[in-house]
Amino acid sequence: MKLHIFLLTLLIIISCTQRKSLFQKSYSGQTQGTFFNIKYFCPENRDFSNAIDSIFKVIDFSVSLYNQKSNLIKLNQKKRISHDPIIDTLTKQSIRVNKMTSENFSCALFPVINYFGFYSKKRPASIDTFSIVSLISNSNMSNIKIDKDYIILDSSTSLDFNAIAQGYTCDLVAEYFNQEEIKNYMIEVGGEVRTSGTNYSKKKKWRIGVENPDETLTSNFNTVLELSDMSLATSGSYRNYYLDNNNLISHIIDPSTGFPSKTKVISSTVLHKKCSLADAIATSFMCMDIEEIKDFLKTYPQIQAIVIYEDELDNISTFRTSRINKITTN
Repeated sequence: MKLHIFLLTLLIIISCTQRKSLFQKSYSGQTQGTFFNIKYFCPENRDFSNAIDSIFKVIDFSVSLYNQKSNLIKLNQKKRISHDPIIDTLTKQSIRVNKMTSENFSCALFPVINYFGFYSKKRPASIDTFSIVSLISNSNMSNIKIDKDYIILDSSTSLDFNAIAQGYTCDLVAEYFNQEEIKNYMIEVGGEVRTSGTNYSKKKKWRIGVENPDETLTSNFNTVLELSDMSLATSGSYRNYYLDNNNLISHIIDPSTGFPSKTKVISSTVLHKKCSLADAIATSFMCMDIEEIKDFLKTYPQIQAIVIYEDELDNISTFRTSRINKITTN
């Protein structure tokens, strides 16, 4: 009898050990004109790289502005397309964030962004205010109509989901991992991050650094956060820009003016469960002043943020919501 109990106990111990044994997997590369880095822990040493590539291809076919066969390009050309769930979801999420942020976020700015040369790479010889005013007047989110499963655009309206698509890509990969019962992962696409569980090999939450904004690719961190079951997205005006007669032309366009945003916000980092929403809200903060951002965060206390900005004396300052300090590590 004692021998039986001993063997049963041994089998239970072995079984528990096997259940806890997870393999660390990493997958990185390029997608959507940027880099991605994915880490996950799974039993049986499973490789999900092909499935992840398939998700990237589906997103590219839906909303790429460089793939001439994408559904978004067809939609912008006013061609009727069959129901595209990705375009449908991103349009509805964009409309939601547009309302949340008092229209400081828009997915209808493609004509204006293209005018400044960020897609065509053909910059205007001189910036014509009349042309911009004309373009922005036709780039209103109210020109987007949803009729059952179809997106209908005004004749002069074109969509651009680049301010939300990378976050949404993180969400789709996360949904796939959740379906496969992968509980510990970190997904990063173009600097937007979604996490779940822990960094299992280190028995710690995922550590994600928020850079100090400058023009180098090796800048130090403003803050290092420990995240679990949370997403993080950062937007900034300090990398994707060019100079025109000593005027900084940023890729972040203010939806109210059609011109590059001129606020004193340099970088905004937003934490939310959904990476797509964090991505869009972080972009909208670049078009607000610091007091507007603080008011927004009071209205939506579930959203946490780190905002780096120039104060009244032109000194670099950092605003953090209260719960950020609880997840900050040295």
